[in-house]
Amino acid sequence: MEQVGFVSRMEGNEAHVIVRRGTSCGDNCSSCSSGSCDASSLSVKIKDTLGVKKGDFVEVRMQTKTILKLAFLVYMVPLILMVTGIYAGVTKFEQLGYENYEVLGFLVGLALLGVSYVLLRVIDNKVKRNNSLKFEMVQIVN
Repeated sequence: MEQVGFVSRMEGNEAHVIVRRGTSCGDNCSSCSSGSCDASSLSVKIKDTLGVKKGDFVEVRMQTKTILKLAFLVYMVPLILMVTGIYAGVTKFEQLGYENYEVLGFLVGLALLGVSYVLLRVIDNKVKRNNSLKFEMVQIVN
């Protein structure tokens, strides 16, 4: 995945690059009529391999494999935990003889959904702390 970033400052051989996150409508907000497009930006440190300076625009790339792993975590882990919680809750509460076992099972699924978001927050903080999002500079954009 390639994106264009802005070099905001230099620290030795590392560039602080501001990369604008893409929007769901492809940055053509008039096409989705949402009115709520607010593409935030992400500041990352990237090893300077091109000899950039402050104020340059650079094309940066992240491996597709990394993006797919992150997408799996963000979308599938909450779904898997919620469905597992509902199934396990319904099964267990039915075995225990509760009359409203379906509602209780659903509540267990919601609880595990909440746990998944806490888990994702912990992973997100770890990624930020370790600077594990590996971007690389491709070229300077004029």
